[in-house]
Amino acid sequence: MHQNLNTILLIDDDNTTNYLHRKIISKSDIDIPIQVANNGKEGMDQLVALNEILKEKEDLLLIFLDVNMPVMDGWTFLEYFKEIEPKLNYSTQLFMVSSSINPDDKNRALKNSFVLDYLSKPLNVSLIKKLLE
Repeated sequence: MHQNLNTILLIDDDNTTNYLHRKIISKSDIDIPIQVANNGKEGMDQLVALNEILKEKEDLLLIFLDVNMPVMDGWTFLEYFKEIEPKLNYSTQLFMVSSSINPDDKNRALKNSFVLDYLSKPLNVSLIKKLLE
């Protein structure tokens, strides 16, 4: 099955990081919509809203999820994601992104079956291109 990358969702409470990541993604020659959520709750709401737009399992949403955020952090997001993921019409690939150097965060993230990798902030062009290959 061939998947079409339709949207990138940045879930991070830091506006500067979101701005920087949008610029980096744009420099990676990716011409798809980038949505931003300022916390996990907003991210959940956007996933549900995208269910009305992305109707096929071939449609792919790439998620970059921050660990530490107010309202709903990345860990709580993952708990809720486990509940809604089977109901999504589209496919997802989820990466946790953090400036944390705590090895426990990385280990905890990589133990989650939905997390493909744990990435350090900030992202960079070569990493984005590698992820999309």
